[in-house]
Amino acid sequence: MGKKRFKSLFPELLEKVAQKDLEKISFVSNNPWDFSDDLIEVIAKYKNIDRLIHLPFQAGDDEILKKMNRNYTKQEYLDLVKKIKDKIEGVKISTDIIIGFPGETDEKFEETVDICKQVGFEVAYLNKYSPRPGTVSEKLYKDDVPMKTKKERWIRLEEMINKK
Repeated sequence: MGKKRFKSLFPELLEKVAQKDLEKISFVSNNPWDFSDDLIEVIAKYKNIDRLIHLPFQAGDDEILKKMNRNYTKQEYLDLVKKIKDKIEGVKISTDIIIGFPGETDEKFEETVDICKQVGFEVAYLNKYSPRPGTVSEKLYKDDVPMKTKKERWIRLEEMINKK
C-alpha cells in the first residue's frame, strides 16, 4: 500500500469505524505526510475520535529531516499542526523526537526546541540517537554527537515538554 493510497483510504476507513457505536477511537503514529485534509475533516466531524493526535516530527532542522529521509520540512510540519488545531476542537498533539542525530549542532537542536515551543506538545517521546546495524543512517553518517550532549538535550526537552 503506497503513501498515496493510504492517504486516501485511511480517512474513509476511520469514518466508517467512527459511524459505529463506539465510545472512543484512537490511532497512533500517523506520519505528517499521511495526514490529509480529508483525515482532518473526519476527526473534526466525529466526537468519538480521540483528540490526542500523535504526529512525530523527529527533528526541527530541515537538513537533519532530509538526512532522516523524512518527506517534510519544519515549516510544512508547523503548517499542518496549525491546520489541525484550527479545524479540530480540543485537539492535543503528541510527538516523537530523536535527539543527537548525526550532524545535529547546537543551532540545529535549537530548531527542535523552537518547534516544541510553537506547538506546545501534550507529550513527547524522546529518544537519543544510536546507530542501528544495517540502517541507512548507520552506513552513511558518523554518530558525531557526544552522549553527554544527547543527555543534556534530552533533559532540556523532557523538562520543557513532559514536566510542565
